Amino acid sequence: MSAPSFAVRHLTRSYPGEDGRPHRVLDRLDLTLAGSETVALLGRSGCGKTTLLRALLLIDHPQRGDDGDILLDGRSVLAGGRSARALRPYRRAVQYVPQDPAASLDPRHDVLSQVTRTLRSLGAPGGRDEHEATAHAVLAALDLPRDLWRRRPHEVSGGQAQRVALARALAPAPRFLLLDEPVSGLDPALRHQVLDLLAGLSDADGGLCLPAAPDGAPTPGLLVVSHDLAAVARVCRRALVMDDGRIVEDAPTTQLLTTPHHPAARALRDAVPQMPAG
Repeated sequence: MSAPSFAVRHLTRSYPGEDGRPHRVLDRLDLTLAGSETVALLGRSGCGKTTLLRALLLIDHPQRGDDGDILLDGRSVLAGGRSARALRPYRRAVQYVPQDPAASLDPRHDVLSQVTRTLRSLGAPGGRDEHEATAHAVLAALDLPRDLWRRRPHEVSGGQAQRVALARALAPAPRFLLLDEPVSGLDPALRHQVLDLLAGLSDADGGLCLPAAPDGAPTPGLLVVSHDLAAVARVCRRALVMDDGRIVEDAPTTQLLTTPHHPAARALRDAVPQMPAG
């Protein structure tokens, strides 16, 4: 395993409760990811997964008394402030695929523009021609044919929209890719399609293959946020289980499927459909 490059240290997040007093959602949470890992972040609804994801994306609003830090390559992400310009390098390094990719695509722009506009907004190196070349490479690598590139989001299927959102996230050559419930609510056919896509992006060492990455760029890591152990087991080698705002189990995904230790991990294992005997 390579040296850790993405970490959360003692992260605390709270929200006002019904009585006006702060309700702690993340409780001095610690998390460390190495540069090329494929990792699942698992837990029941309400355990703090979404709050953690918002913190990692720097779109949350810490309350008075909240604390902790997010580190990239050992340096505090917020050391230079929260301005859009200061955060550009981090936003290029940590990209995101939302739970509803189709809804996240701009209906005014075609598939190709979804990718090139992201590169421009993030201040990616190069000009228009270089950005289009990068977009072409990533879209082609994700098996999106050229006849789709000038279509708008409402003109592509759900599976194709998922690939467009993934291409948009991969184009800046990120260090880490965050996916929020990538198969939640999908019908079985599309669920298998998305899982096949994610599994196909993983190489033999468990890292993501990024065809558009510059020469020498590190293989990015993958963090899949989910409550579905069976789904992420196809993609992720390591799993973190959250409960009440903390990481309560950190183990190989195969171990969670067989011998989980914490009650929250056992509940996830017990929710996996079992094949009938015989």
